[in-house]
Amino acid sequence: MKIKSRKKLILYISVLIVGILIIQACKTYSNFRSNYDDANKLLHATENLQTKPFLKAHLKNGDICILNNSWEIDTISNIVNGHGSKYDFNRKLEYIGEIKLQIDSVAIFETNKKLSGAESTRIAALSILAGIDVAVALLCAANPKACFGSCPTFYINENDNFHYADAEGFSNAISPSMEYGDIDALNDQHIIDNTFSITMKNEALESHCVKDVKIFAYPIKEDERVYQSPKNDFYLCENQYSLSKAEADEGNITSLLRNQDQQERFSYTDEKNLNSKETIYLTFYNIEHTNNLGLILNFRQTLLTTYLFYSAMGYMGDNVGDMFALLENNNELRNNFDNTTKLLGGIEVYAFNQINDSWELQNDFNETGPIAINKQIIPLHNTPTSSKVKLKIVLNKGLWRIDYVSLTNIKEKVSPLEIPPTSIFINGKPDKTSLAKINDPNKYLISMPGCEFKFNFTFPIKDSSYELFLYSKGYYLEWMREHWIKDKKLLKLQQMVYYPEMFLKAEAKDFKSYETNMEEQFWNSRIDTKTFSYYEN
Repeated sequence: MKIKSRKKLILYISVLIVGILIIQACKTYSNFRSNYDDANKLLHATENLQTKPFLKAHLKNGDICILNNSWEIDTISNIVNGHGSKYDFNRKLEYIGEIKLQIDSVAIFETNKKLSGAESTRIAALSILAGIDVAVALLCAANPKACFGSCPTFYINENDNFHYADAEGFSNAISPSMEYGDIDALNDQHIIDNTFSITMKNEALESHCVKDVKIFAYPIKEDERVYQSPKNDFYLCENQYSLSKAEADEGNITSLLRNQDQQERFSYTDEKNLNSKETIYLTFYNIEHTNNLGLILNFRQTLLTTYLFYSAMGYMGDNVGDMFALLENNNELRNNFDNTTKLLGGIEVYAFNQINDSWELQNDFNETGPIAINKQIIPLHNTPTSSKVKLKIVLNKGLWRIDYVSLTNIKEKVSPLEIPPTSIFINGKPDKTSLAKINDPNKYLISMPGCEFKFNFTFPIKDSSYELFLYSKGYYLEWMREHWIKDKKLLKLQQMVYYPEMFLKAEAKDFKSYETNMEEQFWNSRIDTKTFSYYEN
């Protein structure tokens, strides 16, 4: 971003934050309906979250409408009807009375009411929920920044209930405008009767808005594999060269990285700076074919980025809807929102050039998400002529878990088949409505906490082996925890977004207090879809 543009954007958000702080300092509480900030505080007060329903609509033009107690959805006209207050862009009260609101004019909704009926299909895709279910919230009460969050999780065996899902969809898509398609390797599978199934679960306090789910498949012969690159290219490969030696700051870690055994190598963060790097040196001996080599890495993130995102949500406090509306309406702000994560970076891969006696950057792995293990390849350029290959990876301390490293020979770039679902089952029964939504490019399949959908796919050839990848597209909206609302620090949010270097140094000590026990609390707060459903009364 150009310096002038960056300064302009910082000024914009600064004015917004200062404006909110000034409003908060006002003491005109005699009629809360005439003061947006007072109304907002009352809506998000802990004692009101469970007792006084509200629906707050942040419009795309900057206005805000707050509907109190009850409202109705006109599914034909796509309108919300209700009684409430309307505030203009400057948060000046404009109108009190009956309001008719076109849903297409809304950037983000906020509500503390359980969505049902027409609401669950019309406005759920834009709603940030708060204080919805006390029983679920208790799972996160002990440590809100360690609460389970995942976006959709996918399981080949629907009864699996362990710390590793087979895939994790669109982890960075935290709002509608950030929607994107994500690809995850499912490994090679032998398809016996030309059918394959995978189950999608919502195991967190989130609303998942899923636009597409399909399988990418490529037929393979014995001793062949297909790997996905960080750029989402697919490479047909042969041969597998095991890691000979791996060294990090703590010494020899070869045994942790040589096998795909979920025995991961990870480190803890620097206590003075969350943005500190480390290096792992990799050596491979006896490489028979040095042409067209590719580095295979199985990896996932630790909970550092989860902590940073949850911190941002807490800093927004009861202005969470205002901030997400800004994300929807301001492209520059949206591009800068995850500056802290961008600064932490990915896993950079370097190859040692024996001729030049220097390390040469190849590319980097960078896939968000702490749950599913990613399996990707980076093609190496300037392939060495000797049978010994030296590589190094440079990564942020405390950010990455690495399970497996190896080399392979790339045969060619390939294009997999794209296979859409032929049926979707809910509770063991086919659901044609869900299938119609996932196959309609203009609709979303909404998944609320506790939901579980089984996708079935039909392959063109029986009794064949394929390399499989899961493609999922959509976005999700995190539910607002009551404990986060109490952690409101708008100036801290500003530092996080626009001065990430300073923030990562200042936050290092606080994160250390979470780091060692965050994993246990994270997994313990996951929702069991077999025992809990959002739609149960």
